[in-house]
Amino acid sequence: MITKVTYLIATILSVKAFPQNIQLLSQLPSDPIEQPDSWAWGRHPKEGFGYKARNSLTLEQCIDNPETAGTVHCDGYDYSYPVELCISMPRLAPLKVCADAKFPKDFCVSNAANMVKAKGCQKFLTDMCIMDISLATSQPCADAQYPKDFCTSNANQMVKTKGCQKFLTDMCTMDINLATSQPCADAEFPKDFCVANAVKLIKANGCQSYLTDLCTADVSLAVSSDCAGVKFPASACTSNANFAILDNCKGVEFPASFCTTSVQIALLDNCKGAAADVTFFQCTSNADVCRSKICEARVPNKDFCP
Repeated sequence: MITKVTYLIATILSVKAFPQNIQLLSQLPSDPIEQPDSWAWGRHPKEGFGYKARNSLTLEQCIDNPETAGTVHCDGYDYSYPVELCISMPRLAPLKVCADAKFPKDFCVSNAANMVKAKGCQKFLTDMCIMDISLATSQPCADAQYPKDFCTSNANQMVKTKGCQKFLTDMCTMDINLATSQPCADAEFPKDFCVANAVKLIKANGCQSYLTDLCTADVSLAVSSDCAGVKFPASACTSNANFAILDNCKGVEFPASFCTTSVQIALLDNCKGAAADVTFFQCTSNADVCRSKICEARVPNKDFCP
């Protein structure tokens, strides 16, 4: 009889502890750690109500047990640890519980891979990022500003990073293959670098201001479509007979000394004005030139021609 009364009382109390008129999927635990009316309840369309106690620790338990920080049991609480504890347990340093801690530089750098995202280390971002090239090119280091020597020493990896863009030319000139790559398309190259690598850089945007110098650096370039329409200076035209006969040298007046080097040159329109300046010696130094129109005034008697 006593057992039946006790069961009846327990049943009445349990009914008051959770929503009424429901069909439970299982029995309540005999000694619940929290009141059932604070549990999460949900109704299945066919199976009635189900329930589950909160899967979490108390705030005090989370604070007193640092190893629980960052777990699902404590994520819902807003609390923080002193910087000394965050340093003594590096695993905690990047977590929310240490978000307000201001870490010393040596700690940030020594734990760069873990601390690069920590708010308390952001003023040492560059120092952390340069600790490892893979870290330097990662998203957490996107805002880091790198020193020139680090950028150039790792040019191939760093050429695309925002923190090295002010040294773009320095990086791109470290390797001719890098200079001709897409990341270096906007780099402005120095004249000597362009000329020294004229064949490969003839199309580079960063060398277009020196296009004439590139075209006259190599005969194969001078006659190429890349140099069509480029006006060659007199010094370039008279440096090589192959240049002199090109359309790039039309309109350039050649000196008498150059016009008398070969009959091919002497017959060019560029040498019409040189006839008045040519000397007897210049004319008689080459038989074909001597008998050409440029020497008619200077050597009218062709018997003097060799």
